[in-house]
Amino acid sequence: MKIYWNAKQRYFHISSGEMSYLMRVTPEGQLLHLYWGPSLSQEASAGQIVQEMLSCSKKSIYSSYEISTLEPGDYSDPVLSVIQPDGCRSLRLIYQEHAIQENHLTIRLRDEFYPFSVEAHYQGWGDLPLISRWLVIRSESREITELSALKSAIWHLPLGKEYRLTHLSGDWGSEYMKNQLMLTQSRIVLQNNRITPSSAQQVPFFALDPEGKTTETSGEVFFGVLHWSGDFNITIESQYGKRVSITGGLNDLTGDYSLKSGEMFETPHFTAGFVSGGFERMSEVFYDWQLDYLLPRGRKKDKAHGVTPVIYNSWYPFEFDIDEKKCLAMVDQCADLGVELFVIDDGWMPKRVNDHAGLGDWFADPERFPHGLGIIADRCHERGILFGLWVEPEMVNPDSDLFRTHPDWIIGDPNREHTLQRNQLVLNLARDDIRDWALQQLYRLIEENKLDYLKWDMNRYATERSWPDAPKEDRKSLSIRYTRNLLMIWQQLNEKYPDLLLENCASGGGRCDFGMVPFADRINRSDNADPVDVMLLHEGFTMLFVPKTAGGAGTIAPHQHAIHQRATPLDFRIHWGMTGSMSIGLNILTISEEERKALAQAIRRFKILRKDLQNAYVYRIASAHDHPYTVFQYVRRDRKAFTLFAFAHGMHNWDLILPRFRMRGLISEASYECEDGRIMTGEALMNFGISVSLKGDCASIMEVWNPAP
Repeated sequence: MKIYWNAKQRYFHISSGEMSYLMRVTPEGQLLHLYWGPSLSQEASAGQIVQEMLSCSKKSIYSSYEISTLEPGDYSDPVLSVIQPDGCRSLRLIYQEHAIQENHLTIRLRDEFYPFSVEAHYQGWGDLPLISRWLVIRSESREITELSALKSAIWHLPLGKEYRLTHLSGDWGSEYMKNQLMLTQSRIVLQNNRITPSSAQQVPFFALDPEGKTTETSGEVFFGVLHWSGDFNITIESQYGKRVSITGGLNDLTGDYSLKSGEMFETPHFTAGFVSGGFERMSEVFYDWQLDYLLPRGRKKDKAHGVTPVIYNSWYPFEFDIDEKKCLAMVDQCADLGVELFVIDDGWMPKRVNDHAGLGDWFADPERFPHGLGIIADRCHERGILFGLWVEPEMVNPDSDLFRTHPDWIIGDPNREHTLQRNQLVLNLARDDIRDWALQQLYRLIEENKLDYLKWDMNRYATERSWPDAPKEDRKSLSIRYTRNLLMIWQQLNEKYPDLLLENCASGGGRCDFGMVPFADRINRSDNADPVDVMLLHEGFTMLFVPKTAGGAGTIAPHQHAIHQRATPLDFRIHWGMTGSMSIGLNILTISEEERKALAQAIRRFKILRKDLQNAYVYRIASAHDHPYTVFQYVRRDRKAFTLFAFAHGMHNWDLILPRFRMRGLISEASYECEDGRIMTGEALMNFGISVSLKGDCASIMEVWNPAP
């Protein structure tokens, strides 16, 4: 990323990869947006655009403010809205100074009258076409300043065009469903107001393409993600004259904040980018960003390009019916199969034989685990595998010692009954003392049980939003403080235990967001592991997230998954297990010898291939949204090898003659050899393609192509 400041014309030019971004300081000190789009390789071009935009602005009553604050004549969705102590509801930010460091621009602004200042931050990521933006807000007033809109940035698109919005939405068990619609003169709000999750209904992500003509492989895309794991708003607004902008940040319904004198507030980061190579290129940028910048956390130099272990999780085969004897037997079977991590899921606490009791009492049930969990950890380590445990630190059952001791720790409305979901209540993590209690419980569990892996779950939304025992000025900020403390816990776990593997599970994919990406090695893609539904789930997930993080309690799930009771063949499930973070969710104490051999063989093969698979670019060659089949191509990042996956469900006789599927992202002059001995050049593979045969219901194939000798 390169940042230029032209003092004569008073404009900033941020150049990052294939993208440029321009803004200008007016003689009156206002910070205005000028340009966002393809890279400007010549600085003369940037200067000419500035002059052209200045000429246009003189003919227009509208200005595109870089931080929209309801300036006179600006009716955009505001980034910041304040109520000053004297009741004034306006904010007039004037440029003061700026500082340029490598990959980082800070612009300092101040209200022209009130003691209120804002730092606007712009951070780049090497040569990736991305900019992360956020605000640092300060008040020096002796009285409280009310912040009623707290967004991180506004992004202005080129004027006068029609745009199509792409976003991902859904619900429990049906996350990341792709939606597309052409904008009209309106505001479209993607949001969450459930406090505990971020993305179960709407992933904090947007993509806009001009005229709605962009495909997977061609066309321009403006896109962005919010780094926040709680209540958010992303507003896509199209005003008269086809003036399109996107604001994003904290949810207006639950995001009020009382800024005290001298206090600083930092908004979540909001990262956006531009590409001209279609949605596929957008996904490549997301992958490079995660693998090269977000996922490394100082554990090992090659952590970002390492692999996640093969996991066995107890939930699908046993649910709450687990005990010491069963777990020890499973550990031995796991070691024999080649599993690398054994995870005890829900059900290990006192009274936890169903979901009615036990949450909050984070100790092993002395009846079912008479020697505690340490004996299981020791057996795992003796057999050369890692040990992991499920927790749900934000929740409590009314039937628990924790609730009986601390009934005041619950989020609830005064004078109203608590609302139960899944027989549990939500702890008020906005309180620092509860945050500290949760941290201490986790520290104890990790150290006492020699944990190598922690699966953090969250299984209900908040239904009440009151905080009656908080200071009056803090009562409206429960949602903000809850998420801030949640992320603080995850950060401290990473810092204190740099080798601990962490799974982000939130009733499945309820926190699939970029606030969590820097802290979690694995994402529970969905509680729905039915492999037919995964045909759609995985397509949406891989638009944004690298395949190594795609997990769940069992990517190789039981042959009849609980969601639909639909039977699927083992090969079909094994191939899906290969596409992400492989986890076994079968009863390995009772499976047949044939199934055992198939699993062991699949695990051996996966270990050979997984570094290439988990750190690959995923190209969505054919979509299950359009066909009774889906085709994914996993291309190694050096583009010298790839793996083809194809899955089918509900095919008819006329579907059996499939087109040759053209591969993508290969080196034209390189040669590739399939496991069956076929050799083709990248050029032939990308222009002529591969023939795929899918016959029968739940058919699947997997082809590995390596560099030809």
